[in-house]
Amino acid sequence: MVSSNALRQTAPQPTPRLHNRYSIQQTLGARLGRRTLLGYDHHHDRPVVIKYLCLDDPLQPADTKRFREEIAVLKTLNHPAIPTYLDSFAIHQHGYRGLMLVQDYIAGQSLYALVHEQREFSEPEVRHLARQVLNILDYLHSQEPAIIHRDIKPSSLVLHNPSSTTLGKVYLVDFGLVQCNHDTQTGADEPILISGTPGYRPPEQLGDRAVPATDLYSLGATLVHLATGHHPNELPQRGLRMLFGPELGHMSRSFKAWLRWLTQPKQHKRPISAQAALYGLEQADEIFSPSHRLSLIGLSQRFQRAILERMAPADTQLKILEYSQTLEVLVPPLGWKNGRFWLALGQTIGGGLGLGLGCQGFLNLWPQLTGIWYPLAIIGGLGGTHLSLCLSYRGLKKTLTTLFQQVSIQLLPDIILLGYRFPCRPVVYEINTYKQDIQDIDLQPGSSTITFRLGHNRTVVGKLKYSLSAQTLGLSTSEISWINDILQLWLKQRVPSV
Repeated sequence: MVSSNALRQTAPQPTPRLHNRYSIQQTLGARLGRRTLLGYDHHHDRPVVIKYLCLDDPLQPADTKRFREEIAVLKTLNHPAIPTYLDSFAIHQHGYRGLMLVQDYIAGQSLYALVHEQREFSEPEVRHLARQVLNILDYLHSQEPAIIHRDIKPSSLVLHNPSSTTLGKVYLVDFGLVQCNHDTQTGADEPILISGTPGYRPPEQLGDRAVPATDLYSLGATLVHLATGHHPNELPQRGLRMLFGPELGHMSRSFKAWLRWLTQPKQHKRPISAQAALYGLEQADEIFSPSHRLSLIGLSQRFQRAILERMAPADTQLKILEYSQTLEVLVPPLGWKNGRFWLALGQTIGGGLGLGLGCQGFLNLWPQLTGIWYPLAIIGGLGGTHLSLCLSYRGLKKTLTTLFQQVSIQLLPDIILLGYRFPCRPVVYEINTYKQDIQDIDLQPGSSTITFRLGHNRTVVGKLKYSLSAQTLGLSTSEISWINDILQLWLKQRVPSV
């Protein structure tokens, strides 16, 4: 007969419940500092995914910061193809010490698992996956501020219950490197980290810099992996460009050209948005058809106007004019509703009042002056009059500038002209240069200033660095971003040969 003590020793122990709610069933993935666990929510009787940041592992301060950022971002998201945030908490019990994040469990397989099983993907299947992911990215990038995933790869895309005949719905998971654009400025004392996964990260991520086009490159590299069956690092390269044409002999030329567009090493040569990439995918057969002799650059020429109109901010006062071979962007005057108008008007009125009061005081005081006070009064009166006139003139100039001055950006096929337009006066140009002499046109993530870096400038001043600030122009961040998109489209266009 077995004793009661022996029974107590051999009886199975109850599974511990974390946070009085969750039990752990198995480990789905593990790396230093982080575990991905399959758990069970006993309050709602359903499986969940629990991400665990283990503080007992040797971690960097940035690891905890990124985990908290992932939690904060997931709390704000509401998209049917992103697993729902359910819970987060700190834990120090049952052998766990750290932070936990709980999300919906998606039953299915990652694209990495399917590739590892040597599943082959047809062109329609790859296109289908691309459409789904681009729609997710469009949602993320349209947030305010934009949310950049920064680690898109086959293992971060999960297919819900795929079969041998259909792929099903794709989910975007693993937001461990997620970044909001207002958070991309690295402090002076913070090290620059290399984020992303080799083979899928574009060159700009080597400096821990990410923009929406960063995710588009990673998606392109992922699609190339699915289509070729080879990891991007296994493919031949020319410089920083990934070469995959021979490996995609079974796919159409137009689709290969679209993939090359996404995987351009220079970010300004990639699609300007997920919407633009999706539009290009839908029209790829027409846009990249050999019969049209259209290059990658011809893509922006072909549907530039449609892209610009779709991306225009709501209620914008910016104007786009087209004439001959010129596209002109006009930034309207600040107008009388702007605070700078009232400051300038106050300065004008103040200068005028100062001049009037000074003259009146001088006339009243003049008859009472004797001796040395005469020349002193004349000198003082002239000085006060000069200061009042200068103040009033500058105020009047600023007032008229605020009411009437426009900023004009003229984009010819090979020349950019940027200057200030005032009624009845010739345009005063700050930039007059050939496209080939432009080193960079850049809008930093989280910034509201477009910076021009030029190799040569044919204006009188000849400045090689110039900035367009949203605050100075009275524009919103979305409007300055739209101007930058227009400039990037223009940069992509090939200069026509004569």
